[in-house]
Amino acid sequence: MKLSVDKLQRRIPLTSRFLFISFLYIIICIGTLAAQGGVDEARRTNVYADELKCLQVHLAGDVLSPPILRTDQRQVAEISFDILGHDYHPLSYIVEHCDADWKPSQLATAEFLDGMPSLITDYTPSRATTTLYTHYRMTFPNDEVRPRISGNYALRVFSQANPSRMLLTACISVTESLVMLKSQVTGMTLTDFNREHQQVDFQIITDRLSISNPAADLKIRILQNRRFDNMAVDPMPTGVMPGRITYDPNRALIFAAGNEYRRFEFLTASYNGMGVENTRFYNPYYHVTLQTLFPRPISYEYDQDQNGRYFIRCSRCTDYATEADYYFVHFSLKSPQIPGGNLYIMGDLTYNMPDLRSQMEYNAATESYEKHLFLKQGHYNYALLFVPNGRSSAESAPIERNFYQTENEYYIYVYYRPFGARYDRLIAFSRIDSSPSR
Repeated sequence: MKLSVDKLQRRIPLTSRFLFISFLYIIICIGTLAAQGGVDEARRTNVYADELKCLQVHLAGDVLSPPILRTDQRQVAEISFDILGHDYHPLSYIVEHCDADWKPSQLATAEFLDGMPSLITDYTPSRATTTLYTHYRMTFPNDEVRPRISGNYALRVFSQANPSRMLLTACISVTESLVMLKSQVTGMTLTDFNREHQQVDFQIITDRLSISNPAADLKIRILQNRRFDNMAVDPMPTGVMPGRITYDPNRALIFAAGNEYRRFEFLTASYNGMGVENTRFYNPYYHVTLQTLFPRPISYEYDQDQNGRYFIRCSRCTDYATEADYYFVHFSLKSPQIPGGNLYIMGDLTYNMPDLRSQMEYNAATESYEKHLFLKQGHYNYALLFVPNGRSSAESAPIERNFYQTENEYYIYVYYRPFGARYDRLIAFSRIDSSPSR
């Protein structure tokens, strides 16, 4: 017997009707967003609307931490962002489980998630700022949803007023502790000896898990300073023995060392912060002009950076999230034009993506690369990286140079998918520093 929606709703008790309608709504939104995003599209932490700013994803209470949740600990990831203006936008989200390449897994939602996503209810308008915005915040897991299995999770936010328009993606990983990692970073590489590269060496201790075919069953991903453009993918083991799989030395794990990140800060319009040449107000916005930049010298100079991160801060503020203002920040690099590619501002402030939002334009009249970004007050790290035409990986050599002494962070992800399994389990994660003594 066929039932219309109206007849079906009449058979549902009034106390359950709201949940029924919400369920149908979420199903429709999931289908629409899946079609929009593409099944084979890799998910990245990113925003997709000009009015969205300052998306940050980290463990609650620790802005330096990567958003990695451990199944043996009660941890929560925090997602925060701003939408320009004080108008309220009812926002919802969906949760996707992803494979090692951050593409959606072929799992039903009930297989990886307990509960059902709902509205984002934590939002606060900005206070005493020249640029009006509304600050949104959510956590994962929360009272509504909780991950059931390990792996990669993409939380995708959309407006209920326009479910077909995706606003942002926030990526979070959940790891088990089935194996142990022993790792180090060295300047003594198979490419050169204490010059321009760093090599990651690591071992997987498998006393608690039998891995019969590491080359086929494991997926390895290694990131330098949270960058995906130069990620190391699936290096082959250099040794397999009972209880231990080694990946050293391995040419696939050699990275250009880069240089320490450049830094600037703007906390108030009353005085110029670090790296700032001047601050001016041109109605309706404040404008910060950074000191003129130049290619780095040929010798290494240590600076205590935060490996490409940024922190929202402002002078005489009690709540940075809602009292920090937005300024236009102007960058200028004095340099001859580099042929055969483009120059990008890279770091968390541009989501580590070499795209049009981060690409600098060359001004022949001033003989400089120039760019302006609309940023929230705070402390910022960034690097000027070059992407040759036809390639996707950014290079530090043309402007920043490479020095083996550079302090970098490396993230090692170990995924496990034996024959017959339906998803990639994240069985180990490690964050290592190339200069742990500093």
